[in-house]
Amino acid sequence: MHEEASSRVRPALHIIEPQLAHTHTAILLHGRGSTGPEFAEELFATQLSDNSSLTTKLPGWRWVFPSSTELWSTTFQERMPAWFEAQSLTDLTLGQDLQIPGIMDSCEYIHGVIEDELNVLDGKTSNLLFGGISQGGAVAMWMLLCRGTESRVGAFFAASTWLPFAQNIKNVVISRDNEDPGEAGRAGQDAASIEYDTFIRQAMGDSAAEQCKNPVRSSVKVFLGHGLDDAYVDVELGRQARQVLSAAGFGVEWKEYSGAEEEGHWLQEPNEMDDIHQFMRNLSV
Repeated sequence: MHEEASSRVRPALHIIEPQLAHTHTAILLHGRGSTGPEFAEELFATQLSDNSSLTTKLPGWRWVFPSSTELWSTTFQERMPAWFEAQSLTDLTLGQDLQIPGIMDSCEYIHGVIEDELNVLDGKTSNLLFGGISQGGAVAMWMLLCRGTESRVGAFFAASTWLPFAQNIKNVVISRDNEDPGEAGRAGQDAASIEYDTFIRQAMGDSAAEQCKNPVRSSVKVFLGHGLDDAYVDVELGRQARQVLSAAGFGVEWKEYSGAEEEGHWLQEPNEMDDIHQFMRNLSV
């Protein structure tokens, strides 16, 4: 029996302070097998077209990199840093029940990080960017749709990622109906799908459910990037996530790239990095 993530001591936040007067904050989540410090080092080593880094381009930004706990991976049969257990990225329905504890635990922790950083920003939600890469982007996107995080951030960024429980979120969020749909609404669904729809409704709670009834969420800017040659998270999973976000009312800037390192499962330089910089720079406009 493996101990729950919530029972472990969490690694300290990795924070890079702004070089000039603080104007914005980015909270970015790493992928499975990585850590906050590792993600930060790799991110800032990935260059823009003028050979500069994001820290150089955005000197007024504070960068916050949380780290996940270590979880037991049923796939790799070892403990590794992870926000939640993802058994398969080929069949997303495989082992979905294993994802729930990690997602919920990570959400509670990250929510606290967001609130703390908003205090540093004197409550300026429009100046807070939230997101991540790979599994970090997945849990961040889940929070955006299911935990009311949209009310706490001004922008969202994710790369090389997917949306856990995408079909169930679509069933619940896109319909704008967070009540029990009844027997007619369940027609054609198997028992597991109905169960996960219920999980999404419960996870959202009343406040998030009310926000999901809002047909337009234009106040939150969203950027999603994905490699066409991503060998780990197929681009179709990114397109599915984009579709759900768009249908839920978010304005999504979607970009596809080729030739990134890590078999396409990283930020492509310099084009994707230039696009990310431009997206972040526009937050101050």
